[in-house]
Amino acid sequence: MTQTPDTHHEQSRAAVRRAQVLKAATECFRLHGFHSTSIVQISKAAGMSVGHIYHYFANKEAIIAGIVEQDLQQVLMFCERIRKNSAGGDLIEAMVDDLRHFKQDMQEQDIPLTLEVVAEAARNPAVAAIVQAADQTVQLRFRELLAEAMQLRGLEIDEKECVGTLEALSALFDGLAMRLVRNPQLDPETCVPALRSLLAHALEELATKARRKSSAH
Repeated sequence: MTQTPDTHHEQSRAAVRRAQVLKAATECFRLHGFHSTSIVQISKAAGMSVGHIYHYFANKEAIIAGIVEQDLQQVLMFCERIRKNSAGGDLIEAMVDDLRHFKQDMQEQDIPLTLEVVAEAARNPAVAAIVQAADQTVQLRFRELLAEAMQLRGLEIDEKECVGTLEALSALFDGLAMRLVRNPQLDPETCVPALRSLLAHALEELATKARRKSSAH
């Protein structure tokens, strides 16, 4: 169906309004926590009525879903950045080299909000489902990226080994976000040399195991 100018305008306006609500909710959740934040507080921060909030989001869980979706899109853009920077070359080298953006990426991440969402997921099944679905999407995208990296080397990745490596690396980077809360004076840049070494070793180990498996056949 062809969109009319009026329809496109309404959709654009709705997108702006949704973003306005998500920004306000983000500020409220960060300051007061999920449980202590009310829709009334969000409406005041957004500068719109409670009715308008419910027009775009059914409840606070739906607002969290919107926030998680925004974060998910940023991670997927990160994956595309790696593919683009590899320019058809070695994706593993591109992944390691991308750590030059690590400090900026960490500074742009809203760590207090992320921790608040994860904490809520630990006690709220609805939020847990949202967070887990996003994580599954991220893990799948990284598995696809690693599989592509191995294919470019003429290798076939071992699915079990891949999952284990990605989970360990996820724990490492999630843990660094926690370290910035425990130690706010930490400069993320100081971690980059060690991260380069750990990431390169983990990914090259995957390639080595894939090469051995290929040779055995």
